[in-house]
Amino acid sequence: MSCTASRVGCSPGGVTSQQPKRENSLAVQLSPPNWRAFQFQGVAELALWQGHDDEVEAAVAEGLRWWSERDSEAVLPQLFAPWAVLALRLEADRAERAAARRTPEAVTEARQRAAPVVAALDRLTAADLPQAAYPEVACNLLLAWAELSRLEVPSYAERSRTAAASLERLEHPFDAAYALFRQAEALLAGVGPRLEAEQVLRSAQQTVVTLGAAPLRREIELLAQRGRLHLEEPADTTAAPTAPSSPAASLGLTQRETEVLALVAEGRTNRQIGQELFITPKTASVHVSRILAKMGVAGRGEAAAIAHRLGLDKP
Repeated sequence: MSCTASRVGCSPGGVTSQQPKRENSLAVQLSPPNWRAFQFQGVAELALWQGHDDEVEAAVAEGLRWWSERDSEAVLPQLFAPWAVLALRLEADRAERAAARRTPEAVTEARQRAAPVVAALDRLTAADLPQAAYPEVACNLLLAWAELSRLEVPSYAERSRTAAASLERLEHPFDAAYALFRQAEALLAGVGPRLEAEQVLRSAQQTVVTLGAAPLRREIELLAQRGRLHLEEPADTTAAPTAPSSPAASLGLTQRETEVLALVAEGRTNRQIGQELFITPKTASVHVSRILAKMGVAGRGEAAAIAHRLGLDKP
């Protein structure tokens, strides 16, 4: 690593001569996962939701140190990107709280602490490394830039929107919901229509309810309260009264959920549904959970019976 935040205990000028020599890049990529690094990522993520800045700082410091020991030349974005997201999110959170307290000096300090991480992010992006195009890496880099936007500019809606779309394509529902939450937050800051913010936040809320992601759900609901947004779908009063409603529409099912329901009615498992629709079993499970909630049933059998009765059992 060329440079990390001074709070991680590394030299601002780069890795010292006493640090281990960088491993061969291919060897790093092919080596078994470093479970200690994953552990610190989990600790940092949890502490962020709990608002324990000191714990986040310590975990991120360990992660950046781990990265510096393995990538002193900064050529492996796949190792750095997750830590950049966490580090920049920490400083963005600190800056937002400082702005709310009207302490601009604390905002400046947060930006200064983030500066070395931003410099490393700039260098990795400018290097046009092939690994940066990997879907997982690209999504993390997009999230990092979105967090950086919270520090630097009033509007980070566009970067959050791009990150959310990429994460949805990658079928990372939680991370996509987080990006949508940040997009709605930016839109409410005055850079976009309130209706769009409401729709974006509603989509994020539906996902976190299905996933049972309590901390993010709490933040989404608090944002909705502050912005006076409605998370429930409004009744459609503009449709012509004579317009027939399909059984799927009456249940509030999307086109994809209707496709999944037809496969549930055939007795398919989540894995089989995933194979049929080219999605992961986890994503199929999320769709099934949403379907059961919208239909107000307790299990797949009841859902299948209703699907047969309403003629929704045909793909």
